[in-house]
Amino acid sequence: MKYTGYVKELTKALGGSENILAVTHCATRLRFQLKDTQIVNKEQVQALSETVGVLEANGTFQVIIGTHVGDVYEDLIQTYGELGKQDLEDQKEEQEEAAEKKPVIDKILSTLSAIFTPYIPVLASAGIIKGILALCSQAGWLSTEADIYHILSAAGNSLIYFFPILLSYTAAKQFKANPFIGVAIGAALLEPNLTAVNITGETLHILGLNFTAQDFSSTVIPIILGMWAYSYLEKGLKKILPKTIQLILVPFLCLVIMVPAMVMIFGPIGFGIAKGIAAAYSALLSVGIIPMSIIFGAFFIYVIAIGAHWVVLPIQLSILAEQGYEYSLSAGGLGNYAVLGVTLAVLVMTKDKQTKTMASSAAFVNFLSGVTEPSIYGILIKNKMYFVALSIAAGIGGLICGIFNCYITNFAFTGLFGLPAFASSPTAVPYFVAVAVTIAVAFILTVIFTKRAESRKM
Repeated sequence: MKYTGYVKELTKALGGSENILAVTHCATRLRFQLKDTQIVNKEQVQALSETVGVLEANGTFQVIIGTHVGDVYEDLIQTYGELGKQDLEDQKEEQEEAAEKKPVIDKILSTLSAIFTPYIPVLASAGIIKGILALCSQAGWLSTEADIYHILSAAGNSLIYFFPILLSYTAAKQFKANPFIGVAIGAALLEPNLTAVNITGETLHILGLNFTAQDFSSTVIPIILGMWAYSYLEKGLKKILPKTIQLILVPFLCLVIMVPAMVMIFGPIGFGIAKGIAAAYSALLSVGIIPMSIIFGAFFIYVIAIGAHWVVLPIQLSILAEQGYEYSLSAGGLGNYAVLGVTLAVLVMTKDKQTKTMASSAAFVNFLSGVTEPSIYGILIKNKMYFVALSIAAGIGGLICGIFNCYITNFAFTGLFGLPAFASSPTAVPYFVAVAVTIAVAFILTVIFTKRAESRKM
């Protein structure tokens, strides 16, 4: 209960526990769903010792804490329990009413965020494992025929290949359906006998109709569409079936209806959308990988900062899973390194002890794991010129990536922990040159801007 004092002050500034409908957390932020955001004292929240920054996005009020956010969350739950004086049914109704009032884009973003957030750390870890294996294989340290290679390769490939099963769980849960039935639907699509047919791309004959077999491994869009439809099916069945037979008939009918529907309806629709996205992506590449890399390098960090990357990331991961490589994720991560360069410059230049302490801890976290929120909301937000330095530096890094057609073959976070995943790419050398240049330019520009600002004050 180390953060009891903080969570009490925070809850008070948020309008009291009765104003909190729900709270979750990600890698660095507490995400609150509030009854009334107008009564929140943002200045007071920002002034609290453990608060790094405050952001309203995706229909949530977000308090940036740092990598110890999990401990703060636990103390918050321990202190306030259900986080509200209403009974659970009232709280649920208010939560649903608040969700209905959200703009459509906020609903989409918050839904995608809730579906994908639990998997990102594991997905990054899988990418690191695959990267290490690729490096060991290329260096001749480990044979691809060795048993240990196959075992570790299975660990790295598991999440990617079986993504439909895992995604079915969080998607069904987010759409307020039984997640275990959702998992059974997802697993059915990867059942060996069905998979053996699907991977051939041959024609399936179902109920007198012909359908092209599609491989569901590593898919994203068909699963989300299918789980959305399944949630309505389950709700409808519960309304019309007597409670005494729901325990057996609801999962039975959901499986019997949804598995064929996935093959016949939601699979083709989802694959059609995916192909459309791939075509748009190819069109973007045809305009030029250099401008695309510059844009992603200079500006993708802002997309991440507001949480809108949950719209883009599933597309990028789908392309990576389908093609085995992806361009924008390499350039898009350079913003993180630009933030590191700015933060290091602030650490060197500042004479304020508190700022120096914050900069050192923020730079260390970014260097290790690519988490940028402590830097952005603790350091960069205090001076708009820091963002100018960030964008210029990351844009130059993106230019280098574009010139050398840099791409990644395994997904991971930026930083030291993700190094093996990026190092396993055939374009690793120019990519790391881009990283070094990005950090250096961000550092130098921040020093120049800081000295100019100081000279004007004299």
